[in-house]
This record gives sequence, C-alpha cells and structure tokens, in this order.
Amino acid sequence: MGKKLWSVALGGMLAVSLLAGCGAKEEAPAAGTQAQTQGQKESAEPAGGTGAGQETQAPGESNGDYYVSVIMKSFTGDFWKTVQLGAEQAGKDLGVKVVVDGCDTETEYEQQIQLVESAIMKGANAIALSTLDSEALVPICEEADSKGIKIITFNSTINSDVPICHVATDNYAAGELAGKTLGEALGGSGKYAVLGSAEGVKNNRDRSDGAVAYIEKNYPDMELIQTQYMDNDMNKAISIINDWITSNPDIKGIYTNNETGTIAAATVLSERGKVGEITHIGFDATEQTCAQIKDGITSSIVTQIPYKMGYDAVAKAVDALNGKEVEPLIDTGVALVTKDNLDSEEIQKIINPLN
Repeated sequence: MGKKLWSVALGGMLAVSLLAGCGAKEEAPAAGTQAQTQGQKESAEPAGGTGAGQETQAPGESNGDYYVSVIMKSFTGDFWKTVQLGAEQAGKDLGVKVVVDGCDTETEYEQQIQLVESAIMKGANAIALSTLDSEALVPICEEADSKGIKIITFNSTINSDVPICHVATDNYAAGELAGKTLGEALGGSGKYAVLGSAEGVKNNRDRSDGAVAYIEKNYPDMELIQTQYMDNDMNKAISIINDWITSNPDIKGIYTNNETGTIAAATVLSERGKVGEITHIGFDATEQTCAQIKDGITSSIVTQIPYKMGYDAVAKAVDALNGKEVEPLIDTGVALVTKDNLDSEEIQKIINPLN
C-alpha cells in the first residue's frame, strides 16, 4: 500500500487527513461508556500477567455464543490499556464474549504461546493476536487455524498466511512521518539516533526503517549515529540514550519508536540538562508522553489510534465468524501530536477515548 501520512496540525483551524482505511466496514464509534469487566469465569487460570483474562459481554447486536480471545503483547502502558478498552467496547456493542489477555512483559513470547494454547483449550471461536515474535507464534496459530478458529492479528502480525486480517497502523508510513518531523525540526542537518523497541517484530522495525529512509532521501546532510533496539526495557533504553549523548556530545536529535523509549528519552534529557538542546520525537501519545510535550521535553509524538485498533480487531473477528468478506488489511491511521494541537478535540479523542 502507498505510504500515505495522516498528520494533524493546528493553525487557526485543525486540519486532519486520514490514512487509507482499506475499505473497513466497521468503524470504532465515538467512545462511550466502558464495557463492564468481570473476573475470569473459566476454571483454568490464564497464563497472562496482571489483569489477564478480563472478560466482557453485554447486550448488543446478536452474535450467538461467539467467544473472541484478544491477546495483547502486555498490559503495561497506557497504549495497551486503551487497546483493551476498544476491544471490550466492541464486545459490548456486538454482543460477543471478549476475554482480553496479555503477557507480563513484551519479551515473553513463550508466555504468549501459552495464552494462545489456553484460548484454544477454552473454546475460542476467534483469536485476535498482537504477536511478540513473528516466527515463534506461527506454529500455534496454524494449529488454531486447523481447528477452525479464526485468526486476526493487530498491531503486529506473524509470518504466515493464516491470519484472515491484520488490523494495524501503517508503521512504515508512521516512521516516515517521524523522520519528516525530525528533519524539519533540525533544519535538515545534524547527528541523530533512532531507538526501537523490538527488532524481532516487523512493525517495530518498520517504524525505524521508515524514519531513516525518509531522512536519507530528503535530508542528506543529516548523519545517523545508530539504530538500536532495547527490548522494551526502560533501564536498557535509558542506558542506550545516555551512551549516545556521552559518546556524541554534538548529537542534535533522537527518535524513539514506542511509549517506553519515549518516556526513557524524556527522563535522560531532563536529568542531563539537554532539554532544548536535543530535539526528541517520540511515538505513542499517552497521558505521560503528552505531559512531556506540555513540559517542552519532547517536541512531537507520532501516535497510533489504539482504541480503534482494539475495536476493529474484535469487529473483524465477528465479521469473519459470520461468514462476511473481511479485507486483509485494515489501516487504523496515525496522527502527529504537537504542543499546538495537543488540546484539540481530535487529539484528545485519541488520548482519552472515554472522556
């Protein structure tokens, strides 16, 4: 698909242009009341971390006794909490049982395999999965598919043709938007570095690669120090950024491609007195990362729309169970958050979908 960017800017009047929606038939509704969350009712204990196995079912459109298992990377961070809210609201609206699980950390792919196994055992009709490892999850997903379970992926997918549909941001385009924003902020010159989260996950690599490719093409006078990955570990992220600043005192820009890295960068810049000296472009707008924009630590944040991602993943699973044709790729969009548009209605709907 084309690398089209959705940016949101405020200049007397807010202009919004959406990334291609790939013909999605369901759209996440304006956020309303949060779906009721009950304790896990099954006798088997879930394999996920804190908060795992949260079940939602409420009256809505009649879809029989469908059970959709939603397996996130983890429950850590506001991004995944918002994905969960979207998935639960879809369960309420569509009248299906939704059980949301997640791992203890975003490196526990073996635990995620166990969560898929558990969903199979408990009789899930569909599994919506955000994979922690594009290869390691293939065998268990193929097993689920062989049992007639519909597989939907969201945020990140597997290297297999088993998934009926992938619901996600165009991460390469999101990376391009980050690269464009950093290049403009630095005036097209200066040293910069890129911090990714998970090198083994394609969607995360795409966010890094898109930024670097855009800068190389459009800002040839900018110099890349390094692209490095920190396994979604806050302490590791802080260490890497500190090393960059120590080894490259003339560094002018840092791009971090997920929430953990974005918080880590703000921590380092504040502690080392580099706010205003090093331009920081982050990823994933949450209450904490947006506070960094307000405080002038982070210049801009490229963000996904996690509520819509969770909602559409469940909605497409239900479509597939009902025998409807489902588009293979649903692009949930991306936005650019700045100090100028942070308080706008459009951006606030992304950050606080239930307010």
